[in-house]
Amino acid sequence: MKRWIARIIAGLALAGAILLGDAWLFGGTAESADAGTAPDPTALPAAWQSMTTGEVVITPPAADDAEKTHSSPRRLAVRIADEPDERAQGMQDLPAAVIADQPIWFAFTQPRRVGWHMQNVRRALDIAYINADGVVIDVERMTPGGTGYGIDAPIAAALELAAGAAGRHGIRPGTRLTLTD
Repeated sequence: MKRWIARIIAGLALAGAILLGDAWLFGGTAESADAGTAPDPTALPAAWQSMTTGEVVITPPAADDAEKTHSSPRRLAVRIADEPDERAQGMQDLPAAVIADQPIWFAFTQPRRVGWHMQNVRRALDIAYINADGVVIDVERMTPGGTGYGIDAPIAAALELAAGAAGRHGIRPGTRLTLTD
């Protein structure tokens, strides 16, 4: 009888740990994400709130089919992190729903080598590294808790999006990204 009770308690503890892990990694359950409730903007970090907004024009490489058919470039609304505290904030401590809907453009005054981490980030991200000519050098997938991301080349900007969004928007090496205010 005592073994039976111990197994029930262990099962309940495991279920609780799984639910806590889901809330920590993904900002809650699928039910709360689908509820359509927007996070309280005043509860978001101050550095996040101070970011201005803009638009990124996505122009595929000339060899792409989209360019051959003269389709118009895509546009993507972004938040702009151009101050040190905003760049340091990035996607940290934000609800998963905000991360999914609010890409960040990291702007640097001079091209530089930059390292990235995913501490306190609740959702996997794609990051596009952009050179001084506005061309994507590389795209990398970053996962929550990971460290050591970046490339061994100076960048003028980077664009962080929810995982999978870079591919959906056609962002890959050779794509031109232009920030407009």
